[in-house]
Amino acid sequence: MKKILLALIILGFQMSLAAQSCTPDSTITAPGTYPKHLPDGIAGTHYQQTVQFRIASDTQVTFSGSTVTAHIDSIKVLDVFGLPGGISYSCTPASCALPGGKTSCGLIYGDIDANASGTYPFTIPIRIYVHIGGTFPYQQPDTLYNISMNVNAAAGIDEMVQHELLVYPNPATSDLNVALTFHAGQAEIEVFDRQGKRLNLESHYENNIIHLNTSDLPAGIYMGQVQHGSETYRFRFVRN
Repeated sequence: MKKILLALIILGFQMSLAAQSCTPDSTITAPGTYPKHLPDGIAGTHYQQTVQFRIASDTQVTFSGSTVTAHIDSIKVLDVFGLPGGISYSCTPASCALPGGKTSCGLIYGDIDANASGTYPFTIPIRIYVHIGGTFPYQQPDTLYNISMNVNAAAGIDEMVQHELLVYPNPATSDLNVALTFHAGQAEIEVFDRQGKRLNLESHYENNIIHLNTSDLPAGIYMGQVQHGSETYRFRFVRN
């Protein structure tokens, strides 16, 4: 009986780790953070988003009063401050030591607190581990500030109005309409799943409305954004 119980505990622990892990996207080759803007969350609902990190092979560090080029061994994420209440994070690799010259990922997940609406800029202290001249090990602290997250107050989802767009019907079945205050032909629209993967949806526009074909989407929650000049408008919808 004890062996069975221990096996169940181990299995549960392994399943928990699997649920909190992510898969690095090997197709990403340009250094940076993807997506650049986290999809909005809604207070009182579950949230899960994968963030991909492509770490450069080399960087500039301050050494003995001079700026020199160094090879990056890894960048270790020490913590993530500023997360909405109820949200946690994990890394792949689990040590949060992201190797230089490769793509790693982090998972932001949890049930957002019901009163957590607002904008949350993240503060991420890191430590950079490098080799200077190919032989001399060196480390330097730094901080990332380029990731933030919006949490909208819980509301009905028959329609969603955000900034300069209206999304309907929401939940959607076979079609989703995005109504704009400007001509739809002047805009670029993108839709992402909960893991941040960009989806290719059939679309066409009519005056100020973008029509998206959502008939092939699995049921779930999706995020989108409309780019108009230098402005970005984000929205969320549910596929029944």
